[in-house]
Amino acid sequence: MGATKTLLTAEEFDNYPFEEDKRYELDEGELIVMTRPAYWHNLVLKILLVELELYFRAHPIGEVLLSENLYALSPNTRRAPDLAVILGNRRAELLDAKVIPIIPDIAVEVLSASETTRQILRKLKQYFQAGVKEVWLIDPQSRESEIWIGPTLPEKTLTVGDTLTSPLLPDFALPLAALFS
Repeated sequence: MGATKTLLTAEEFDNYPFEEDKRYELDEGELIVMTRPAYWHNLVLKILLVELELYFRAHPIGEVLLSENLYALSPNTRRAPDLAVILGNRRAELLDAKVIPIIPDIAVEVLSASETTRQILRKLKQYFQAGVKEVWLIDPQSRESEIWIGPTLPEKTLTVGDTLTSPLLPDFALPLAALFS
C-alpha cells in the first residue's frame, strides 16, 4: 500500500510549519518533501550560479535566484527550481515575497538520483504550462545537459564537449567541461 498523500491548499502550504532541515514543494495540491541534494548536485549548482551571476553583472538584463524561493506556478502548485532566471528588472515585485508570483523565464533543475523520469516530466509540464520559456535539465552523473523549450522533447542535448547557451541570454556561454569540472 502506498504512503498517504498530504493534500493542502496553496494558502495552507504558504503558511505550513515546515521543518528547517527539509525542502518542500506543492504539486497540484499534494505536499512533496524533497530530499537533500548530494555533493555533486551542489557543486554543479554553485558553478552555474556563479557563472550566471557574473553574466548578469556584465549584462544587467535580469537576475538568477537560488532554490530557496518557491514560485506560484498555478493556484495549487509551488515549485522551487534549483536556479531560476528572471529577466527584466522585477526586484520591486520580489522584495517581500515569500512565494514568488513571477514565472521564471528559465528554470534550472540539477537532476538527483532520487528523482524519477515521471517526476521530472511532471515538473516540465507544470513549468511550461505556467509560462517558463526554457528549462535546463543538468545531469551531473551523465555529465549532460538538456535544453527544453516545451514539455515533449528536449530542444538539444549537450555533452562535455558542448557549450551551454540560450537565446534568452545573449553572449552567455558556459562550456559543459567547466560546469562538470
